[in-house]
Amino acid sequence: MGVFFGGLSSLFYGVADFVGGEASRRAPAQAVVLRAGFVSAPAITVVALVLGGEAAVRDLVLAVAAGTLGAFGLVLLFTGLAKGHAAAVAPASAVFGAVLPVAAAVILGERPSTLAWAGVILAIPSIVLCSWAAEPGDVAFGGLGYGLLAGLGFGGYTTVISRTSEASNLLPLVPARLALVLVVLLMAAAGLWRLGAVRLAPAGMSSLNGILDVGANVTLLLALRFGSLALVGVAASLYPGVTVILARLINREHLRARQVVGLALTLVALGAIAAG
Repeated sequence: MGVFFGGLSSLFYGVADFVGGEASRRAPAQAVVLRAGFVSAPAITVVALVLGGEAAVRDLVLAVAAGTLGAFGLVLLFTGLAKGHAAAVAPASAVFGAVLPVAAAVILGERPSTLAWAGVILAIPSIVLCSWAAEPGDVAFGGLGYGLLAGLGFGGYTTVISRTSEASNLLPLVPARLALVLVVLLMAAAGLWRLGAVRLAPAGMSSLNGILDVGANVTLLLALRFGSLALVGVAASLYPGVTVILARLINREHLRARQVVGLALTLVALGAIAAG
């Protein structure tokens, strides 16, 4: 069940990143994240309160830390995509977003089966192949720093939010989302971007990104409640395959042979993880 929800989370994340990346071509990444947050924060609050739970102070502190990491991850991802560095940003963010939870899980004592480990190992090159879309003339490793730091933010979010108690149910998502909005506002206060740019963020795409992000975070936390941090972390990081398919269907981008191979490997990796 954990891997199923993790895969569903990848689906939501993949669509959300595609929409967010498109929106960030028209407005600063922070503006898109903030405008999406205005939609996702109340939506995720309603979902969490309806499902209920009992959160301790420790859960709330962990949630705020996770939300802060996720905020930086999103801003860095959208910034890298908007600068045209998808060839390095997308795979690096997904790979590091998967590797960090796996490393944390091993340190915490998780021991997945051999088949599941095979799926984890296979998932890494599949992520790279899916999202490697360099064009002739691109700068080698352009924007790699954005992807690496974004991945650490995403992986950190998954790892930290997984440490909240089961009794808290989905309640940690509320302070995590509020922390995300606060971090982006503080960036504006520090002069890193102009708050007035929020009006430039496409309302429809930003709102859609926010709703999809709610779905991604809800299914991710449900996956972590049911399953292994290592396996869920990888299953939830296979979203580049979704983004690539959307780019093909909507933007008519040509699928390269390596991306087709990556998509096939993604399905095999997910199957091995689920079976393990």
